[in-house]
Amino acid sequence: MTKFRLFMLLFAAACLAAVLVGVHLLERRGRLHMTLLQKALLVLGLLLTLDTVIVSFLSNFNLGVILPAFFGLPLVALAFLLPHMQHGFLLFLKWFTAACYGVAIVIFLVCGTLMTVAAHEGDRREADAVIVLGAAVHGDRVTWVLSNRLDAAIAYLDAHPDAIAVVSGGQGAGETVTEGSAMKKYMLEHGVAGERVIAEERATNTSENFAYSMALIDEALGADARIAFVTTGFHVYRAGAVAAAQGIEAFGIPAEDVWYIALNNFLRECVGICVYALRGTI
Repeated sequence: MTKFRLFMLLFAAACLAAVLVGVHLLERRGRLHMTLLQKALLVLGLLLTLDTVIVSFLSNFNLGVILPAFFGLPLVALAFLLPHMQHGFLLFLKWFTAACYGVAIVIFLVCGTLMTVAAHEGDRREADAVIVLGAAVHGDRVTWVLSNRLDAAIAYLDAHPDAIAVVSGGQGAGETVTEGSAMKKYMLEHGVAGERVIAEERATNTSENFAYSMALIDEALGADARIAFVTTGFHVYRAGAVAAAQGIEAFGIPAEDVWYIALNNFLRECVGICVYALRGTI
């Protein structure tokens, strides 16, 4: 863990402790009374909101960064407003909010189950080619998320010496090289033979990852090649749906997520699965 990440964690802990101490002092002076439920809502809401604050400094800005605060801030408000929500519109708002959180919990449980099952379906299956889905590159260096994917691909190639890898990703904002070239360099530096790695350097999304990579695989191995793909565990389910929509029969190999953005990735992926379901893609 870098010193900056440690500092951010200590900052979050200090903020949470300061709020709780403040609540305790106000209760002792008789200016505030909070039930155990209110305190639980306050702590959970603050933790979610602080997650957004911290991750916004540690990761690229995206929907997953915002979502914890989206769910956390209403909980903080409820912690203080709950005793007053007994009549009229406020009573309706209390039960409406509870219903919304109830629906969200059901969605999280369903999506989490789908993600978990999909991430383990490809265990011990055979493939002739492995497509490694790209992720952000900092300058010309692979990120922690991407190195985890590449390490999972390298482990698979080590166990299956006849398989090849296609590392897929174009060049995005803030990147001095294509993701594909940075990924190939990483794999070569970690002992994979050059003839076993093909760089695909045009793709800008998951759909293009599969389409452009399959063209290279068909050229190298023919149309009957068995296909696997590597992505972060939470993304295997939706990536598999993208592949299936293109008529590609492929199984997923999960890579480990980065612990401090795992919640953000999970929440964002739940939204993604819901969007795909509404579109009829899944």
